[in-house]
Amino acid sequence: MPFLAKGPFLSGFRNRGYMTEENVKERLTMLTWMIDRYDVLRVAISRRAAIVLSADAILVTATIFLFGQYHRSYLAGPDLISNSEQRMSVAFIIFSVTTIACLCFSILSATSSIVNVWNKSSDMPGGATPQIYFFHARDTYEDFKNFKAFQESIQKTTDKDFMNHAEAELWRVIVATYVRHNELKRAIVYLYWAIFPFLTSLVIFSIMLLFPLVK
Repeated sequence: MPFLAKGPFLSGFRNRGYMTEENVKERLTMLTWMIDRYDVLRVAISRRAAIVLSADAILVTATIFLFGQYHRSYLAGPDLISNSEQRMSVAFIIFSVTTIACLCFSILSATSSIVNVWNKSSDMPGGATPQIYFFHARDTYEDFKNFKAFQESIQKTTDKDFMNHAEAELWRVIVATYVRHNELKRAIVYLYWAIFPFLTSLVIFSIMLLFPLVK
């Protein structure tokens, strides 16, 4: 019945949601394209996170250097300092510690945006995530462990099974991208929060150097 292959009968089946082998392959091609697209987004997020980590490292180094200069000028010397400088010293230390704390949170968030925090796809947020074979390395390796079992499984896998695995992998990369993006935003927010106390501590230390009030 060759007329069924291209006639209205098969079109009716397609409209009712029945999947032919051709439709499955087309859907699989589209799913793999979407997975590749999210992989490009993951690389872009990782690059932005690397920039944030570089900025964090610069601020951490500057804060440690500034605190070292303060320690050498006011904590290591024998001279007594005035009450005004004592209060300024307390404020300097508080703002410096606040800067380091914000930068630590920024570093943790930026690192989390680069590396997944869950071990298997079933551990990731979103719930009801099936095992993802062939598309996800950890799930596949943890369940097969050797090439023979992997080969037997992949030879028995139909196109529809591949499509199901691809759908699960697409959901995983969508959730992973969402989590990574939120972690990156959090890292940037903490970096912004670190700039203000750092500049404040820098101003305080500059005032203490320019207007020494030694008792």
